[in-house]
Amino acid sequence: MTASFFRFYELASHPLGLFFDPAINGLDAIRFMQRGGPVLFFPTNGGREALLVYLLIPFIWLFGPNPFAFRLQLAIISLLNVVCLFAFIYDLRFTIYDLRFTRGESPRSGADDNSTKHSQFIIWFAALAGLILAVSPWHIAISRGDQRPLTVPLLVVLVFWFFLKGWSSSQKRWFVLSGLFLGLSFHTYSAARLLPLILLLAWLPELFLRTTPHASRLTPHASRLTPHASRFMLLAVPALLIAAPLLWYFATHPAQFSARAASVMVWAYLDTPAAVLAELGRNLLRVLGFFCCTGSPNAIFGLPGAPGLAPWLTPFLLLGLISAFKNWRNFFYRLVALWWLIGIFPSVIAIEAPHPLRMIVALPATAILVALGFAYVSRVTCHVSRLMPHTSHLTPHASHLTPHALPFLLVLATIPFTFSAYFIEWPRLPVTQGIYDYGAVAIRDAVLTYADPARPIYLPLVRYNDQPLLFYLSDAFRREAALSAPPTGSALVISPEKNERDSVWVRLQGQTAVILPPLTVEGQRLIQTALTGDSTQAIRTLRGEQVARLAPLSTDPARFLQQPTRSLTATFGPAQLAGATYPTTLDPTAETLPVTLYWQANSPMPDEFEVILQLVDDNRRVWGDGTARPNDWAYPTSFWRPGLDTVAAQQSIRLLDSPPPGRYWLAVALFNPASGQRLPLTEGQSDSPDTFFIGPLKMPLPAPASLPSQQGQEATFGEVAQLLAYTIEPLQVAAGESLQVNLLWHALTAPSLDYTIFIHLLDAEGKQVAGSDAQPVNNTYPTTIWTPSERILDSHLLPLPAALSPGQYRLAVGLYHQPTGQRLPLTFSDGRKDTNGQLMLTPFVTITAKH
Repeated sequence: MTASFFRFYELASHPLGLFFDPAINGLDAIRFMQRGGPVLFFPTNGGREALLVYLLIPFIWLFGPNPFAFRLQLAIISLLNVVCLFAFIYDLRFTIYDLRFTRGESPRSGADDNSTKHSQFIIWFAALAGLILAVSPWHIAISRGDQRPLTVPLLVVLVFWFFLKGWSSSQKRWFVLSGLFLGLSFHTYSAARLLPLILLLAWLPELFLRTTPHASRLTPHASRLTPHASRFMLLAVPALLIAAPLLWYFATHPAQFSARAASVMVWAYLDTPAAVLAELGRNLLRVLGFFCCTGSPNAIFGLPGAPGLAPWLTPFLLLGLISAFKNWRNFFYRLVALWWLIGIFPSVIAIEAPHPLRMIVALPATAILVALGFAYVSRVTCHVSRLMPHTSHLTPHASHLTPHALPFLLVLATIPFTFSAYFIEWPRLPVTQGIYDYGAVAIRDAVLTYADPARPIYLPLVRYNDQPLLFYLSDAFRREAALSAPPTGSALVISPEKNERDSVWVRLQGQTAVILPPLTVEGQRLIQTALTGDSTQAIRTLRGEQVARLAPLSTDPARFLQQPTRSLTATFGPAQLAGATYPTTLDPTAETLPVTLYWQANSPMPDEFEVILQLVDDNRRVWGDGTARPNDWAYPTSFWRPGLDTVAAQQSIRLLDSPPPGRYWLAVALFNPASGQRLPLTEGQSDSPDTFFIGPLKMPLPAPASLPSQQGQEATFGEVAQLLAYTIEPLQVAAGESLQVNLLWHALTAPSLDYTIFIHLLDAEGKQVAGSDAQPVNNTYPTTIWTPSERILDSHLLPLPAALSPGQYRLAVGLYHQPTGQRLPLTFSDGRKDTNGQLMLTPFVTITAKH
């Protein structure tokens, strides 16, 4: 009854919403229901096993995508955990006598009175352990907090229950059953991988300890090793069979096996061994403090700072642990001690300690150890009462009942504190309302209230993409993507204030949520005007906080959708890049670069790919990165419908540095996080096997600060550029030194070819004696990115041969296409043409002898 109350009381509304982690699990369940599967492991969101997602599907099917569906599933699992812990201990009543694990001796071999007392004591012990787990703030917070790892403590109990049952009875079926649950535990949470280690370390001492009254040696031999090996084979084979699909996945995706764990280890954030050891010491104190003084500071796990165990129960946890160490030769004691110690270890070596999820394996062991501590005190108290018969005579019933009833009273005394912390104090915290996104609930209610098949509702993609809101709306509005939508006479817009200027919106109409391309400037202005007008309505949470505004739109924004400015053909396996929209000229003051890529699916994609999008120069140096999942959770690649969707995905490239003026490209690749590999580029021209380049883009040159003093001759090179002015510095120079020639170009067109500029030094006979060939601005500003009417100040350094004879020389300049050697013809202001394509500069340059 107590366990049911804490797990089912106000299940739908406490807390009011979901936070992003469980919402993501719910979205994956929706994905199975709408797009099919199967999936063994989700590499997104840090990497997640799939069992709980599969278990969630029938609850969403019955109750819809809401917190109640999620919590009902976990409440049932949590309640089963309490029941199974009681059954686990009670079922071992013939192998645990006086809390000592004995093989070959049981109460059946003694007097009936002793057997009755033993059975009563085991029932007392099992009920006490179950009650401790039932009222555990740790267990309640994880259950009510919609935490995926809650399946772990249930399976841990089942694994150890059936293992010990098989060990005591030597019946093979219990080892097989234990192995089945062990294999299943691998599909729950990474902490469950500790179970084989716990079993192995608990079993190894059995090879060296006396196991029968007639054993005379403490060293193993073949006759004793054989039954042990056969039992573990009965355990290991079914465990491996059940875990095999996931193990195969990890074998083919090795990075996924340890990526999440490696990312949270303390040594990943500290530089020196001394710092790591110091932090491990602090973590140990934090974890131990979780069981007595201060809990997790993270409001996700309940009231920040509230301990996971009532402080007055902590001494009994310590006594239970001491008792287990004292009786380490006994299998049961040894198993429970290792269960707890190894269970808390992941939180000791990881960041954010104490972390209730990372040490979740130790949760049932904590309840058992506290009960063991109470049992130890009860035994001592009963023994003292027998030595003091006058006390027993004065209070014949109290002396017997008090040591057995007092533990229950102490455990029940935690209930008011747990109720107050979880149901009264915790929900009032602003951080709780933020984490569990009460605003998403308010927006969901507004959308469902105003939903009208004849009038679409527009939500900013950024808010729609928030996992809780997306989860709530996934059943009412099935998602798809399109380049356009049929406009209606009017529409509604719902948006938080911070998103009113967004360009990407989702259109909700009928039973469909359409992911649309970004709005044009006019479309954005339409929404901004409506949201700042007098017809807006505030959308508030139940506590009165405004989280969004609703406004009517006289014109449907579907009339103002951007379309691809450039058509493309690039295929990456199952996905095709069909177009792009991007600014061809970069803003030198901007920190980000918006790019919209348009995708189509050629075949179903079971994986959720990322689009690598980078800004690179001609040398493939990366100057900006906007890698992301296209449309993130709102419409990942696993939802793309072959032949139906054209998915517009806007990604923002964050510039890593200030790119200098020059030519740049958008480098696009499709990346599979599960395998850690890029998909091959199977169609599309590129010099890379897995990357497609879009462009060019340019970072413009700043306007010239001043013009060179020497004017040009109004000469035009083809239809590409006009030389406005130039300077030669110096006009007298020694052989072996260098000349600098500054050219000021005026671009006439945007040529399709990159032209090279040559500067030749000619002697009196017109023979070339020195030269410099380079694309404009030191090969960084090619002619293909020139803009009509743009002015380009271009400097060239001309090294002179050391053996050059003194005298007067002339400079000639021109442009040519390097692959063909074809020069651009010259046209002068008077109409004269020079097909030689060589403009002679004045005045003469005087070369003196080398110093």
